[in-house]
Amino acid sequence: MDQVEEVKNKVDIVEIVSEHVMLKKAGRNYKGLCPFHGEKTPSFMVNPELQIYKCFGCGEGGDVYSFLQKIEGMEFGEALLTLAGRAGVTLTSYRPSQGEEIRNKLIEINTLAAEAYHYLLMKHKAGRKALEYLRGRGINKDSLETFRLGYAPEEWEFLVKYLTKKKDFKMDDLRRAGLVVEGRNYDRFRNRIMFPLADGRGRIFGFAGRQMPGADEKAGGKYVNTPETEIYRKSELLYGLDSARSEIKKEGWAVAVEGQMDLIPSWQAGVRNVVGIGGTALTERQVEVLRRLTDTLVLALDTDFAGDAAARRGIEVADKAGFIIKMVKLRGVKDPGEMATANPEEWKKAVGEAIPVYDFYIESAVERFGLRVEGKKKIGQELLPIWVKISDEIVKAHYIKKLAEVLGVGEEDVRKQMEKTSNSKFPDSNQLPIEQAKKTRREVVEEYLVGLAVNAKAFDKLREAAKWFKTEFWKRVAAELEEKKDVRKLPAELRSRIEGLVFLEDEWSEKEWMRAMDELEEVAIREQIGAEEGDVMVLTKRLAELTKDK
Repeated sequence: MDQVEEVKNKVDIVEIVSEHVMLKKAGRNYKGLCPFHGEKTPSFMVNPELQIYKCFGCGEGGDVYSFLQKIEGMEFGEALLTLAGRAGVTLTSYRPSQGEEIRNKLIEINTLAAEAYHYLLMKHKAGRKALEYLRGRGINKDSLETFRLGYAPEEWEFLVKYLTKKKDFKMDDLRRAGLVVEGRNYDRFRNRIMFPLADGRGRIFGFAGRQMPGADEKAGGKYVNTPETEIYRKSELLYGLDSARSEIKKEGWAVAVEGQMDLIPSWQAGVRNVVGIGGTALTERQVEVLRRLTDTLVLALDTDFAGDAAARRGIEVADKAGFIIKMVKLRGVKDPGEMATANPEEWKKAVGEAIPVYDFYIESAVERFGLRVEGKKKIGQELLPIWVKISDEIVKAHYIKKLAEVLGVGEEDVRKQMEKTSNSKFPDSNQLPIEQAKKTRREVVEEYLVGLAVNAKAFDKLREAAKWFKTEFWKRVAAELEEKKDVRKLPAELRSRIEGLVFLEDEWSEKEWMRAMDELEEVAIREQIGAEEGDVMVLTKRLAELTKDK
């Protein structure tokens, strides 16, 4: 056995997948919502015996390696190293690919930069003012350490000299990591409080640098982020996810705030199932990541959120993914960070009393526009395009009724105006039906018989069934299984399709096997009669016997 197989056999795919997907036992298998496409009815299956997964909605499937590659964006070698570490296997012949080497180097550079910035903040006189500022904002030592905050000094080449002269990296490596300005040989971040941006496993991919109070405005915006690199993509990361992942799974819901200075005070206040989305608008990738951990999302964003079109699109994405979405009502403060710092208990109470997002939309619109005639018109113009896109028809009907009551009009009037709004929109391409390849009745029954035999390991039974098989693929599968008696030993071109049969929910029984065999014989007889082969009288008599109880 090679080490790839050794590692795979020593890890539990259910345990690995469960870190990303909520799974429930379903017979011999485990079932959950697919992490690779939005769905509300579980069609994602994991089989612990064969160590494979399969989604019957989008078609994604594979083993534990392909799962980690897809879910974490890993290359194969990285997935192998990760699983080998968990399994306690020392790899003797592993060689990283060029892509893996580059990725690892960029993560190492960012990690060293974070360590240098953190040292300056915590232990060097250069970072004293930044440390005083953070303490003045209520950030305690535990948070400074947990989130690895740092300080980039007001020097042009602090990081360049440290990484090139002391750590022997090339200037091009620093450019690829986004730490120097393109076309220049000086530090991108200067005189800024530094927030490392990590993935869910704590690997640092980039930074957000906050300008020091009183700094020259010409030095750049209030916040400067690492530009898009080979490892950092702003739309994919959730700030604080590495600290929040276990808390989200434990609590069963996630709180989303805008950024670092909202998240850290919340964490200090005891609301630790919190992530930062980097603005008011959730991205599709962020929604995908959160959907693997929970189905309930509490948004705590700026008070002007309801009028933000980009933010509403993010809500729409989360709704389509099946989230229960709520909003925290911020009263008398401008952001969650201020509330959590000034009154931690009030913050926890506000989060606990979050209201459904569509109720929040109504309250916000009424507050801003009022209920005079012109206000009602503006409320309709803002809310009806949102109502049209509510994916759950029961929820949609509830809020049509509620909006009609608030506006003092009939439900039919709201529906008619919604129709006008809806008719002006092109259909969502994500909702267009996908044409499925059609199988003949014979192919369906042959596949089912193979599935029953595979699940019961009744491979000898296939000799009896294969006499009736005509589909070349299933004839070959039956022969191979009868000989090898193990799905894992099949040739790759057969195994990928056969592995899906282990998720068949019908249990083996002699009665069910005979019922399926009769079904196949019926198909064969109908084919013979249609082709005028054999004794039609005898075939018709046998067909009547097979179908008399149907």
